[in-house]
Amino acid sequence: MKSKTNLTVELLKELIPEDVKLPEPKKTSIRDLPDKERRAYKARKQAERRAVLKERAENGSVKFDAKTTREALADAAIMLLASGAPGSEAVEAYLRDVFADQIGAPLTINARVQLGQLKPKLLKHVSAARS
Repeated sequence: MKSKTNLTVELLKELIPEDVKLPEPKKTSIRDLPDKERRAYKARKQAERRAVLKERAENGSVKFDAKTTREALADAAIMLLASGAPGSEAVEAYLRDVFADQIGAPLTINARVQLGQLKPKLLKHVSAARS
């Protein structure tokens, strides 16, 4: 028994006049390539990807992944604490909740930020992107 899709295709083919030549579908799937060609394709694509990432890094761009996202969020919290800007109270409250059993931890963190011992990691990329 033919599948519904194949049956539909066959019915549509019957509507096309016989003198019309239908293009043959091309194999576009990487999985259909022989092993050697597939490996070469993947190696080429990986090299292209690495080149793009290297160029971005040279231009001051940061790779978008879980690590850099966490670093950027930590940087934002550090800058809020350092400046005392609106939102710093929320960061302080969060630190108090996280370190509830270590009362001095939030105070120590805040003191380290104020002394410049805790610095944003990605800030250099922000200033490079703006210039």
